[in-house]
Amino acid sequence: MSILKFINSKQRPLNIAHRGGMGLYPENTLLGFHASVEKHHADMLEMDLRITKDGKVVVFHDAILDRTTNGKGKVCDFTYNEISQLDAGYWFNNNNIFQYRDNEIKIPLLEDIFEQFPNTYLNLDIKDNDVDIVYEVLRIINKFNVLDHILIGSGNNYIQNRRIHHVIPDCAYFLSKVDIYLFGAFGYHGWLKKYWHNFHIVEVPFQHHGIHVYSRFKSAAEKIGLPLFVWGANDLHLIERLKVDNVDGIITDWPNLV
Repeated sequence: MSILKFINSKQRPLNIAHRGGMGLYPENTLLGFHASVEKHHADMLEMDLRITKDGKVVVFHDAILDRTTNGKGKVCDFTYNEISQLDAGYWFNNNNIFQYRDNEIKIPLLEDIFEQFPNTYLNLDIKDNDVDIVYEVLRIINKFNVLDHILIGSGNNYIQNRRIHHVIPDCAYFLSKVDIYLFGAFGYHGWLKKYWHNFHIVEVPFQHHGIHVYSRFKSAAEKIGLPLFVWGANDLHLIERLKVDNVDGIITDWPNLV
């Protein structure tokens, strides 16, 4: 079943594990992805993509390695062989107990994801801005024939998001940050419907800089006729509210709560 048919066929909000359930496990790791699907019954995995010095696409959020690994420096300055030596669970802790440190948790390749999750729906956010990563992601998508199992875009970069539409056609797309701002302004009034239908999913925060923006986006999504995913839902009270509102997907660090 294609990802869009899957989204539209669900009778409840999708449980979408943000970075593989980063509240529970080291983010963007195979450990977290497997646990989210197998233990917490996540319907979809959300993850971030970057490219290494030697052109390998890795699943990693930040531009630098320091926050989540025992490495230092930019991802793009290292080969994958060098990055694969790092501990991706190094800084994850619960009450200052570093339970995943020195457990052979590595930064995965995108190819690892497609190999190990052939039947799982994926939400891919390309973080780097260069054109090479888009073409390499396309090559890997075609290699594994998973075009109809993914949502893809570049949340932080409007130009890169437009490039993805051009280079990776016939895919399901989400809005960039610039588009989200415009969607809140124009989509709320039902304007620019033709433009919004270049996309397939609206992914929005519940709040932005302390301002609750969810209700406005929800109204806009209903007027335009696009499914709505909400991220930043990380406590049970908020998750239960979104369930009552029957949003299409809840992107959460805590898939065990959904």
